[in-house]
Amino acid sequence: MAEGPIQKLTTGGQQMINLVVEKYKSYGHSYLAVNHWLVGLLERYGPMAAALVSNLDPAATLKATQDKLGKNELGPALTAEEVAQLAAERASQRGKLQASERDIAAVILTRAGYTVNEGTGFSVPFSAPAIGGEAVVGSKSGSPDTPTLNQFGRDLTEAARQGKLPPLVGRQEELAQVIETLCRRTKRNPVLVGPAGVGKTAIVEGLAALVVKGEVPKPLQGVRLVAIQPSMLVAGAHLSGELEKRMQALVREASQPGIVLFIDEIHSIIGAGGMVGTTDMGSILKPSLARGELACIAATTHDEYRRFIESDGALERRFNPVRVQEPTAEQTLEIVRTLRDEMAKNNSVQMSDDVLAWLVEFADQYMRNRNFPDKAVDLMEQCFAHALAKSHTEIGLDEAREVAQRMVGMPLALDESLAQLQRMLSERALLGKSEAEALADRLKVTMRGLDMRSGRPNAVLLLTSEVREQGEALAAVLAEAMYGNADRVITIDFSRFLHPEDVNLLVGAPPGYVGYSDTLPLHGLAQIPWCVLRFENVDACHPYIRQVLAQAFKDGLLMDGRGRPMYLSDTIVLMSANIELQAKRAIGFFAEPEPVNVQDVEAAMAESLGADLAGQVDLLLFGHQEAGTVSEEWVRHNLLEPLSKRYRKQGLLLEWDESLVNWLVGALSHGFGESDWEHWVDRAFTPQVIDHLPQHATEKVALTVKLQNDALVFVQKLSE
Repeated sequence: MAEGPIQKLTTGGQQMINLVVEKYKSYGHSYLAVNHWLVGLLERYGPMAAALVSNLDPAATLKATQDKLGKNELGPALTAEEVAQLAAERASQRGKLQASERDIAAVILTRAGYTVNEGTGFSVPFSAPAIGGEAVVGSKSGSPDTPTLNQFGRDLTEAARQGKLPPLVGRQEELAQVIETLCRRTKRNPVLVGPAGVGKTAIVEGLAALVVKGEVPKPLQGVRLVAIQPSMLVAGAHLSGELEKRMQALVREASQPGIVLFIDEIHSIIGAGGMVGTTDMGSILKPSLARGELACIAATTHDEYRRFIESDGALERRFNPVRVQEPTAEQTLEIVRTLRDEMAKNNSVQMSDDVLAWLVEFADQYMRNRNFPDKAVDLMEQCFAHALAKSHTEIGLDEAREVAQRMVGMPLALDESLAQLQRMLSERALLGKSEAEALADRLKVTMRGLDMRSGRPNAVLLLTSEVREQGEALAAVLAEAMYGNADRVITIDFSRFLHPEDVNLLVGAPPGYVGYSDTLPLHGLAQIPWCVLRFENVDACHPYIRQVLAQAFKDGLLMDGRGRPMYLSDTIVLMSANIELQAKRAIGFFAEPEPVNVQDVEAAMAESLGADLAGQVDLLLFGHQEAGTVSEEWVRHNLLEPLSKRYRKQGLLLEWDESLVNWLVGALSHGFGESDWEHWVDRAFTPQVIDHLPQHATEKVALTVKLQNDALVFVQKLSE
């Protein structure tokens, strides 16, 4: 740091800056940025930060900022020299010769996007936060008669005045409905109802921008639009009656002329802070809403509106619903284009229209479980963050494709993933060569979205015969090779769905029924749509449920109990069923299996699963191993080594002769399955090897196991 600025800091101020610089070095990042300063401030000077910014939670903000640094989201660059210089200027404005820790804290918080509540009116020039920067505003604006709103609310009009809100693109019709409702004499409370991520909050922020510009009707000229989060009101209200006092104070202040409340997630006020219908937040709010004393904009989803608002007739009558539908891909492109231009300007990173259009198309095709414009904005911001982390000045199509595929869990290099899949299937002897090739050929087409019906699962596999026993291992291999993580598997046992109404145990109960709020395994599709679905014992469930499953594979989705779609289009489905096939293996390990008649197989599938579900199966996997598909290395690693470990604990050191290893390789390549291996160990091997166990605990015995004339031979010698 330059000598001038450091001389203008107190000793405590110098120590504070040194502390942050040392903290930054521990991260190993390429430049010192706002989020480094914010972490250093909140870790050591949390109470000071809370005193400078209204409604700031130091612990929560610290954790969120640390998470961002862990993801390389550093925020705008901010050197130690800049902090010292700005702190010195702030101290000079207050008539001080040296800048203290408090001056430095004010600089850090302002640069992080907060508005400081203290001082002589001096403020550090604000620069809009880049990716990774904080965008929360602790408002100091407003009259002295609204302390509760100032403490627990976020003044959106003040944020718009300072240029901290993104521009609103489109949504003119919904915005007009909100304005009209607010101009009413009674029931002037619009509630924005729509799916998560469609931009309900953006509409309210757009209204705040119009208020600041004066482009609103006379009744709304000069109003303050204050956003309230119910969870913020509840936080810290430990004493009985404390939340009720806060709500009463908030309602009293918001009832003054010129105040409009915005309550996001309005459904969360039902039952919050007291008994539903008497002392909860909703009950305190109702009288003022009914008399028209309070102007309130609310927002919630369709599900929560039906569940919480419509069920309370008195509360429902207070609001005027404004439906917010998901925009089309074309409309979304216009929205993200405006946001792209702003981010490009703030971060000096360029993204072409072609790349932006590809991101929107990708989100439309591969993120069906989320809504526009949120999913497109999310992809775009992740691309900008990736470019900033890599110090790139332009985002190309290849880079955007890599980021987008990684976000949704798609294989980044499909050909390499398919080669890895075939290699793993061969090494672990899970499928024969022809079956592995058929599976790879299927995924080569579907995972590129080039199949005739891309809405269907990428593959529907039916496991029968011996391969049923390998279902868990096969699912893990598919998840690891194709989706990058062996844990991306959702397993459901269909043998417990014995009645038609048991479909509720699969997709969830409808509203009003027992289990409506339960989370079921299949609901995990919302978080990991790119996964393996392992459906066990499908033949054992009720025929109605198999019919539901057949329709789901055909349509590419299942509707849950709340009427929300769960998309199967990005999954690989493994179904297992006990199907009696005509093909039989002759007695003996090396006898060739009889050929399987295709017509017989199809008839057996239809009889076991029903014609509709059987018709949705892409590949039937028997698990018959072909000659040469099992290696000697695999036999030693997966069969013999675990057996050796069991006996090593008993003092018996087993060595395996090539004669036995070669015999097992041949047996496995000719249909010797897992159950055959277990029977051989228990009935042929273990009874003989027990006779060679050491008689004393300290004794060690080395034993070589051979195969001669189809009989086991043990060669023993004492070992030190």
